[in-house]
Amino acid sequence: MLVLALVIGVSVGMVVLALTRVLPPHPYGLASDFRVLYGAAKAVAASQNPYSPQVLLHFLQRADPYPYQQPALNYFAYLPITAVVLVPLTTLPFWAAFVVLTALGAAAAGVVTVFLLRDLGWTHDRLTAAAALVSWISFQGFLYGQFDAVLLAAVGGAMLLAWHHRPLASGLVLGVLWLKPDLLWPAPIFLVLALWPDRHRVLWFATGFATASMAALLAGVALLAPWEHALARFSTGIGTTQPDLSGLPSLQQAAPPAWGFTGHLLTPGTLAVIALALLGMATFGWWLVASSAWDGVTEVGRISWAVSVPVAIWLAATPYAHSNDDLLLLPLLVLILGRDVRRLHGSGLWLAIGVVLLILLAWPAGLVPWPVALGVFGALAALLWGLREDQRLTGFGAALALLLIAYLPVLDPIHLLPVSLTPVAALVVVVEGCRTCWMEVGGAGTGPAYASPVTQAQAPG
Repeated sequence: MLVLALVIGVSVGMVVLALTRVLPPHPYGLASDFRVLYGAAKAVAASQNPYSPQVLLHFLQRADPYPYQQPALNYFAYLPITAVVLVPLTTLPFWAAFVVLTALGAAAAGVVTVFLLRDLGWTHDRLTAAAALVSWISFQGFLYGQFDAVLLAAVGGAMLLAWHHRPLASGLVLGVLWLKPDLLWPAPIFLVLALWPDRHRVLWFATGFATASMAALLAGVALLAPWEHALARFSTGIGTTQPDLSGLPSLQQAAPPAWGFTGHLLTPGTLAVIALALLGMATFGWWLVASSAWDGVTEVGRISWAVSVPVAIWLAATPYAHSNDDLLLLPLLVLILGRDVRRLHGSGLWLAIGVVLLILLAWPAGLVPWPVALGVFGALAALLWGLREDQRLTGFGAALALLLIAYLPVLDPIHLLPVSLTPVAALVVVVEGCRTCWMEVGGAGTGPAYASPVTQAQAPG
């Protein structure tokens, strides 16, 4: 409860601070992303091209006029289906449509998260879902008018339907990923691997996903060519005009200029990160399919791990994602914390709190010199390695992952650094998630929410 209180406290504090800065609404503040989506939907409703800067600007100014323009933040590069599905909202005034989309996203994410937690054995499901929705990552998405909550509901809903033996519906629901396919493309691939070798269920899932995908592409087929041109132009600005990205490639911008690193899509550093991520996902997929260790894990555990780990790996590695997109890390974070946050305990919990406090004292407070802080961190790493089998420290990784994903994204809107530190938090979540998965599955499904009854009965003691 202490860690949960700290997380909620930081989140609520940032929400209050953010509200004081965005109300009353001003240009490039509240609903700034939704303004682009709404303008594109208005253009589609009028049978015009939303990828034309002139057409889009016309509808943007009609929706919510801004006195000045920032081209990089008034650009529509999503697939046409994104504008098509929002056309019904264009019958409402701009601010009413923004409220409706936000309410629908929050409701969908909240309901799906509650059911997801229940199937994973949680008893404090509503409190945990509420804490997730008031987190800074969630609120940032709501603040800008993004639909990450809808995507979270789609991924969670597809997982729920899959393990409740509704593969066709699961595939149809996961078709929502076409709103942001660049973030969620691993989900259907690894859900198929989780269902394998049940060919019947794989076939029905593939049928549902293919049907939804075909409908999504056909809904805006006339705009696919303009979309390709718009995407090509937009991609050239990644890593330069939008410095607050949350993938690991964005950290290259913190390197000295002489090193020649940038966050561009095709630079060696970015390609290396992507290659490592793909290798990691491929290795995980091979283990999922080939290892008998998964035989002792329930279907709930198999599907939840199979989807959440690769999606999280990609979120940490993708060259284009913002901190609000990291709401999609929630399923993995839930698995890391364990049923009813059972892994947040012992000396490891207090050690994680101490590490975060030391980070705060070193930066941004500046009360502890960085050489001293780095020395402490080095000694701590050596200590943790030496005591890696000590049961008293088992809560360290889970607590650190939770605290960092709650704290580091908060620094983005303050812009205290030229780059976002969210990638560091995402990387910690991924590393701890992979470690926890290895221990859960390799340790014969020791997690009470994920081990099969047979495995539990055979467990020592």
